[in-house]
Amino acid sequence: MTSKAKSRGELITALTSAKGVAWHLFGFSMFINLLMLTGPLYMLQVYDRVLSSQSVPTLIALTVLILALYSTLGLLEWVRSGILSASASRFEDILGDRAVSASMSVSLSDAGRASDKPLRDLRTIRRFLSGPVLNTVFDAPWSPIFFIVLFMLHPFFGLWSLFGGVVLVALGLLNQRLTAHHMQQTEESERLAQTMSLEMVRSAEIIEALGMRPHLQARWKKAFDQSDSSLLQSSQKLAVFTSITKAFRLFLQSAILGLGAWLVIRGTGGNVTAGELVAASILMGRAIAPVEQLVAQWRSIVATREAWAALTQSLERTPPVADVMQLPPITGQVTVENAFAGPPGSRKPFLQGVSFKLEPGDVIGILGPSAAGKSTLARVIAGLWPAMSGAVRLDGAELSFFQRDQLGRQIGYLPQQSDLMSGTIRDNICRFDPNAQADAIIEAAQAAACHDLILHLPDGYDTEVGQAGAYLSAGQRQRIALARALFGNPKLVVLDEPNSNLDAQGDEALQSAILGLRLRKATTIIVAHRPNAIIHCDKLLVLNAGKMVTFGPRDEVLATIKPKVVSPNVTSIHPRTESNG
Repeated sequence: MTSKAKSRGELITALTSAKGVAWHLFGFSMFINLLMLTGPLYMLQVYDRVLSSQSVPTLIALTVLILALYSTLGLLEWVRSGILSASASRFEDILGDRAVSASMSVSLSDAGRASDKPLRDLRTIRRFLSGPVLNTVFDAPWSPIFFIVLFMLHPFFGLWSLFGGVVLVALGLLNQRLTAHHMQQTEESERLAQTMSLEMVRSAEIIEALGMRPHLQARWKKAFDQSDSSLLQSSQKLAVFTSITKAFRLFLQSAILGLGAWLVIRGTGGNVTAGELVAASILMGRAIAPVEQLVAQWRSIVATREAWAALTQSLERTPPVADVMQLPPITGQVTVENAFAGPPGSRKPFLQGVSFKLEPGDVIGILGPSAAGKSTLARVIAGLWPAMSGAVRLDGAELSFFQRDQLGRQIGYLPQQSDLMSGTIRDNICRFDPNAQADAIIEAAQAAACHDLILHLPDGYDTEVGQAGAYLSAGQRQRIALARALFGNPKLVVLDEPNSNLDAQGDEALQSAILGLRLRKATTIIVAHRPNAIIHCDKLLVLNAGKMVTFGPRDEVLATIKPKVVSPNVTSIHPRTESNG
């Protein structure tokens, strides 16, 4: 079975998980539609029996009866809507984790196109499943009941209703054919405009500082106008069909009265009465109502169809995580074997044939000019990007052999861009673990030498950091992100340019943290541009253009590398040991 078929199967399986519920809905719809005959039958009895007999008790009895029947109808409608909402909620719950994983995978594989679209697609489908369209779908199979009753009243009534139904179906198909393209364009244009607006909000500071607002607003306005134009065109076409459908439906209901009158005048109407004429008009309206409602809800139908296809594609790119046996806790041994790697989806590797081995407790600095592949190697070792070929092993096991969550708790990772997440400092340091102990959080902060910094903030560990840590300075974010990386005393720590935003005090705190990692025998990998970052390294790896230039003990590597391979500042540092600071 192909991945696409499996992904489609996931959605269908989630949808059919409530197949028992579907039979209940089918039954409810049957009784609801039978009860819809209450109005026409009441009209029939009032016009043909009550008015002719002038019987008030009969009128009262009929009125009490229809009150009871309509109350039952309302109760059944309420229960059916509740069942649909519960089923839609269950559908979303079944696929929620998969949609989140798909969104995360998109962000990991292509940061430039990071999006929560799979989650939005799932919510679109969920709204559809609990909305009016599905009620119409369950009502549609019972429309023949009304056609049968119309034929029973008079064959011409049935034929006229069938004619109206065929015309409405044709209008619906024509609507789909003429509006589908515009609605797809509208969706794409709205997504582009929304992406631009989010980017402007996130980058408001730099936009304002550099006077970029007019240009970016004009750029956004162009995308917004295009979206608005597509929406206007599709809305106008949809409005045309909706109006035509409604007007034609009203004409059909009125014309059936004229048809009955014509039959009576011509003497071919048999015993058609005034009550039957009114009842026929109401019955025909009910018979063709599903088609009219589907046309009116066409935008929702198309949006759901697009969301279904997009979610299927997203799940296809993110297959379910296979269950793997839980391996013992790692010791920190890292083996990179002839690794070729690059961003997911790229064809040309940034890393080419890199091989080295680290024993538990090694502290290695990765050096090289910009675009040498240093950050790529850091991501590959942390398990964020898969190797195109070759292997990366921890304690002899390939990264794919580990449960991702289990491995993540044993690794500390500090990326170049040290963004935090909305919440408190405490939440960020403990990686949002609700069961994290205060002692472990403080221990991580002390290991990162930022405990005092946190205590001087307005609310200490309960200080809100804002979206992406916006309430803190870049240096504060980086130091707290370091504490997050050290939470839980991980055996493998990967630091990508950990001192890029640090002042002198922050740099001293970083050196203290690296020394602490070395003393407790945690394997530490440091991507460095500035010399202070590799003071406590015992090994160095030099990359250039994605290839390994040299690897070995720090002093030997520093004595052999050429200044043009790495920053001159790095080659000028003096080897230091713990004893001399």
